[in-house]
Amino acid sequence: MGIALGGGSARGLSQIGVLEVLEEAGIVADVIAGTSMGALIGALYLCRNEPASALRKKMKEFMATEAFKRARFDVLREGKEEEPEGFFESVAQSVRKGIMYSYSVYRESIIARDIFEDIINELLPDIRIEELPKPFAAVSLDVISGEEVIWTKGSLRQAVMSSSAIPGFFPPQIVGTEILVDGGWTNSVPVRPALALGANVVVAVDTSRGSEEIFQFKRGLDLIIRTAQIMMKKLREMQLEEAEVLIQPAVMDIHWADFLDPDRVIELGRQAALPKVKDIQAAMRRGFRQKLLRDALDLTKIYQKILPARGEQ
Repeated sequence: MGIALGGGSARGLSQIGVLEVLEEAGIVADVIAGTSMGALIGALYLCRNEPASALRKKMKEFMATEAFKRARFDVLREGKEEEPEGFFESVAQSVRKGIMYSYSVYRESIIARDIFEDIINELLPDIRIEELPKPFAAVSLDVISGEEVIWTKGSLRQAVMSSSAIPGFFPPQIVGTEILVDGGWTNSVPVRPALALGANVVVAVDTSRGSEEIFQFKRGLDLIIRTAQIMMKKLREMQLEEAEVLIQPAVMDIHWADFLDPDRVIELGRQAALPKVKDIQAAMRRGFRQKLLRDALDLTKIYQKILPARGEQ
């Protein structure tokens, strides 16, 4: 059985809750593929070789570190419930947003390369993917060739950074002639990479926010954003059709940079996963029977090649 973990940044923390529920039900993943935050969660889960509850604790501890605070996600967060209280707060909010937009225009990324590297280095050990106890894949996009890059070997840190490099916010990763960014642009929930790793059955965890974010189109930029969202939604729906079971935590109201209440987000993952346990178990039984049938057919082909045909003896 394989798990495909999607992106979503802060919303992706809900995947920890999904992993907790699967563990409690005795469901063990043989392979994990991840995109963006899903790549980070999957890599952490495998390299620590600890229960998902320990992963919850690790992430919460990390959010109190200096490395995380330097990223200033609090400035990037645009909570809908947070309206300016007065004139001066309104001005301050506008200035903060203006600074962020200026950074994205004139700099490589809003979050500096050294800060991004510190975040990943703080979380992940300097090991190779091949050293993980189970097969793992991280998805990134090469903006030069337009092709997906699926990391199944090499530096774990490099793979996760490449998969998590949200254009404009985190710096792209330069690997040889490739310029790699967040894989969510072409593969937000990597079902097919999980299948390629050998999974018979794939459970997909989709933590995307969907395409229901803009309801008024006052500017051309609103239309550009909306059409891009629709395009990515349609692509995601096509890719998710290859999964046996789909889990979609209710994270629509959570901003991608809102890390204020990780327990709430993780609990949303648990709530979404609990009703799916029986579906996953049934899918695994079907996958096991199909594997037995394929193995039997393969053995038959082998015997047909080895045994002499009737009358040749």
